[in-house]
Amino acid sequence: MATEISVTGNKKIGTLQKEFHEKFPYLRLGIFPLSEKRKKTKTPFSSDLTIATVRKGKSSGDITITGNKLVKTLEHEFEEDFGIYAQVCYTEKDGSRYYTTGTADGLTLTACNKACEAKGCKKNVKA
Repeated sequence: MATEISVTGNKKIGTLQKEFHEKFPYLRLGIFPLSEKRKKTKTPFSSDLTIATVRKGKSSGDITITGNKLVKTLEHEFEEDFGIYAQVCYTEKDGSRYYTTGTADGLTLTACNKACEAKGCKKNVKA
């Protein structure tokens, strides 16, 4: 398993999500248009699209995802660098799906993944 995930413009959203789920099996990474940010029900981008296709940001940089990155930092980088809305999510043991909010946003991805595992959240079975 890779120690970090590189997010470049050429990467397909589905590939990124699969790599994220392999590294953090109790978390999901949702990728949405920025216009979905304030909506309760969000419609994600197609997993077949590349980051470059949906990117609205002016930065040509890349993002590196590591286990010690804070949830809120990762989400902020997607918005600032790519102009897209990313949300770290999880699925409770009863199947209810949630977005990280509040104190979970201040956790590292590794700590958030471990907290979800300890709560009995479901592992992701597919990207």
